[in-house]
Amino acid sequence: MADFITYREIRDYTIRLPRNDHEADEMYGEGDRQDVKVISREEVNRRHEPDYAWDCDLDAELYFLLKDGDRIFSSRSHDAVVDHAASLGEDVSQVFRFRDLEDPDNSWRIKAANIATRGQGA
Repeated sequence: MADFITYREIRDYTIRLPRNDHEADEMYGEGDRQDVKVISREEVNRRHEPDYAWDCDLDAELYFLLKDGDRIFSSRSHDAVVDHAASLGEDVSQVFRFRDLEDPDNSWRIKAANIATRGQGA
């Protein structure tokens, strides 16, 4: 859950003046500042960028999409959840697709086969 806040500040600070003409040719930097004080600070913008994540409930055979930890979408189809995340602006270009929009059981059959294979190898 990322929050972005933009502040406008007015600062009062003192700089060390150059001792001679050679130093006067140089630019003033952060190191030249002394006694920095914030006079006023005003919030000018605030925005929240939600965190999205997806997970699944193996017992219920259900995929779901979370927004800031709250479930906002669920489906038996993995690809439906991925498509919903994409519609909210998430980058899903690297997400594996089960091609289960028409047949939501397809992804669950693949998962069951993987679990069975792991169980045989033990």
